[in-house]
Amino acid sequence: MVTVPHGHHMASLLSRAAGAVSLLAVVLTATTSTSPAAALFPEEARPTRSGYLSITSTNSLYYAFYEATDPVTTPAASAVPLLVWLQGGPGSSSLIGNFAELGPYLLLDSDTSLSCNPNRWNRRFGVIFIDNPLGVGFSVAASDADIPTDEPTIADHLLAALQSFMALDPAFRARPLFLTGESYAGKYIPAAASRILGANSKLPSNRRVNLQGVAIGNGMTHPVAQVTVHADQAYFAGLINAAQKAEVEEMQTRAVSLVKSNKYVAARRERGKIIDFLENVTGVATAFNYARGQPHPTQPLRDFLNTGEAKAALGARSDVQWARRSEAVSRALAKDVMKSAIGDVEAVLASNGTRVLLFQGVFDLHSGPASVEAWVGELAWPGLGAFLAAERAVWRLGDGQLAGYVQRSGALANAVIVGAGHMAPGDNRPAAQAMIEGWVLQTGPFGEAAVRDNVVNES
Repeated sequence: MVTVPHGHHMASLLSRAAGAVSLLAVVLTATTSTSPAAALFPEEARPTRSGYLSITSTNSLYYAFYEATDPVTTPAASAVPLLVWLQGGPGSSSLIGNFAELGPYLLLDSDTSLSCNPNRWNRRFGVIFIDNPLGVGFSVAASDADIPTDEPTIADHLLAALQSFMALDPAFRARPLFLTGESYAGKYIPAAASRILGANSKLPSNRRVNLQGVAIGNGMTHPVAQVTVHADQAYFAGLINAAQKAEVEEMQTRAVSLVKSNKYVAARRERGKIIDFLENVTGVATAFNYARGQPHPTQPLRDFLNTGEAKAALGARSDVQWARRSEAVSRALAKDVMKSAIGDVEAVLASNGTRVLLFQGVFDLHSGPASVEAWVGELAWPGLGAFLAAERAVWRLGDGQLAGYVQRSGALANAVIVGAGHMAPGDNRPAAQAMIEGWVLQTGPFGEAAVRDNVVNES
């Protein structure tokens, strides 16, 4: 295992940063580390620890860990919680989440420098970004044959990576752990959680992972149900008419039929046709957020992370070319994409104490709120009736700003975030930060006495 510790005191530096302060101009062009125009990585933006976590005798997963800058403890969390962030894809790097959504320093769309993120998720919690699965981002595989082709293998790798992380510091193991992520992590997360819970029952206490909950944003979890709502999402948003809706419904029916015939690769192609059709006929910049005027930029982050300075600061291998998405991983998981992970969610809910948060941005044509409601309604869980009957409360931030809506009962909570799409933590950062802090610490809209008059407010 290789790890690169950074000994600076990040909390005091970040607390002095007022808002999104531009720190240092970086040149977002392909450069070498010897070029005078090379991007510099501010010391205060470096991870607390980073490097590689062993998962097999020949392979490891890249990680970057940022300790909490302003930790708090509550009766619900006597030790500072740890969050794991996993990106989707399949094949997308979690450094997208780090630098474009929820990390302590962001490379913003309209900027050419790293900016302090006041809505960072590592304000209250330690956050571990893992490039997952093997073959993604800086997690280069020893050979293409080692790239996973199914969720059980990915879950085994994540458990091994977490055990390697816990070995870095004995204090890590006692801290409450939450698996979080978005999109295709809607399958990685429940699969890994189910694997962890199963392993814990057989492990001695000093080897168990203290998993307390999972949070899935705009997740693809049960595709056979989710693929049936694309037409409705677009039609009732006013983006397509009845004739176009009928065309999409025909494609949806074909996709469902292919899944039921176990023709998963063909079903994935059919779903891809649906997204392509919707982007074409609606003219939206991206189906990930139909309210955006332009697609999410990709080149700046790619150029930045491939500088020698960034790789050194992040403890990444200098010989690896970072890419937002691994086509090799996407190909390896071709048969996995349209398979379901609902059974793993049911296993987590049945585990007696592990909490589940689902959250979605409203402007997502891939896996928006209606898409998630479609599969939640199929859960085999004794608490489903009470959850479906629970009030959907209006949720506001402390300044009165509408953040979205929260519905919860028992171990399950669902949060809908306004002003956001598929990458909700980046699209509406204040709401996403309030959500994750409230849910983990069981305060605000997720506290015991939160719901009054069908409105919940952040304190």
